[in-house]
Amino acid sequence: MGKKQNKWITFIIICLTTGVITELPYLRWALYEPLREFLGQSNTQFGMSASLFGLLSMILYIPGGWVADRFSHKTLFAVSSIGCGLLGFWLATAPGFTTVMIIHGLWSVTNIGLFWPTMTKAIALLEDSEGQGKVFGFFEGVRGVFVVVMWLGLMKVFENMGGMRMVIIVMSVLSIICGILSILFMPSNKDADATSSGTIMKDMGKALKYPVTWLCAGTILCVYSVYSASSYMQPYCQEVLGMTAVVAGYVGIIKKDVIRLAAAPFSGWLSKKWGGRCAALIGVFGAMLVATLVILLVLPSGGDFVALTVIIMVASSFAIYGMRGMYYAIIGEAGTPAAIYGTVSGIAMFVGFSPDFFNPTLIGSWLDQYPGAAGYRMIFIYMLVTMLVGLGFVVLLMKHNKKNKKEVAETDGTVK
Repeated sequence: MGKKQNKWITFIIICLTTGVITELPYLRWALYEPLREFLGQSNTQFGMSASLFGLLSMILYIPGGWVADRFSHKTLFAVSSIGCGLLGFWLATAPGFTTVMIIHGLWSVTNIGLFWPTMTKAIALLEDSEGQGKVFGFFEGVRGVFVVVMWLGLMKVFENMGGMRMVIIVMSVLSIICGILSILFMPSNKDADATSSGTIMKDMGKALKYPVTWLCAGTILCVYSVYSASSYMQPYCQEVLGMTAVVAGYVGIIKKDVIRLAAAPFSGWLSKKWGGRCAALIGVFGAMLVATLVILLVLPSGGDFVALTVIIMVASSFAIYGMRGMYYAIIGEAGTPAAIYGTVSGIAMFVGFSPDFFNPTLIGSWLDQYPGAAGYRMIFIYMLVTMLVGLGFVVLLMKHNKKNKKEVAETDGTVK
């Protein structure tokens, strides 16, 4: 099989697998109230399982990056997908609070420790440094296609074939199928230049001294914080704007999945046109998000402003997915060596995805303490302040990249 064909097989399997297995732990993002009621939990309890998943995930990103630098991506994809699906079957039994916490803890191993840094490295290896924005942008878009098609089917399942339990079962089956496809068709990564022979402490030492690690970590932290918090716009539609659970679910799918189809590939296309300047694009989309949040904060809730509110929320999602298409690419854009890419990305994700640990419990407590529109207003303010901080990290990263490219050019003798 040719190298190019292998590349596209790998790309499709990565998109499909990522699109499926990441939806189970984050199922609440599309069906918050139905899942919470299915499990019989309060907002705070519901947030605690997500916070546990986030805490353990945060810890596992670093060893997960080290694993991604050493072991077959094919094997790791298979184990992750099948393990995730089996845990989904367990959740479908509507277990008690303690068991739900255990399931989310194990999901952090299958979906993060064994999978996420592996996935980002597998995508990054498909292109050189200038093509990172393009490949990650199209990854988000193609992944989005799979997710939209899946969710259109899942919403029909939710409405007509057994509600929340059957949705979880179908997703679990799809996850296991992805694992089987990985075993059968995904090539093994055997490029010596893309693997490391160093110890975990040696590779971590290199990554910790690498300025890009921390600049990327800060940028991802801010972008992911607003992305995570934006998931609460779906229950906002139901609780504040007065939509039914089904209508709010469809709005959530449009905001979370359909918009991804346009925003992520568009950001990848722009990145290619801009010579791979991924950090700059995050800045542009970040400014767009700030503008939409300001509008949401000044708009009255409900009434004659429901349609306008939904439009602004969709625009905010476009900005968020534009940034998401780039925030993995900034690691490669900075020229991170392939041999320690997994370790660098693991550390950056350890910091960057830490909102999975504190956002659910923090926001869940706001919603319990401040019912109705007041709690959601706090979420929007939190997103606004966080994005402003993120724009500061983007400026620093752009300055570093400019300096780094100049040094590389001088070393190559292209700058006199």
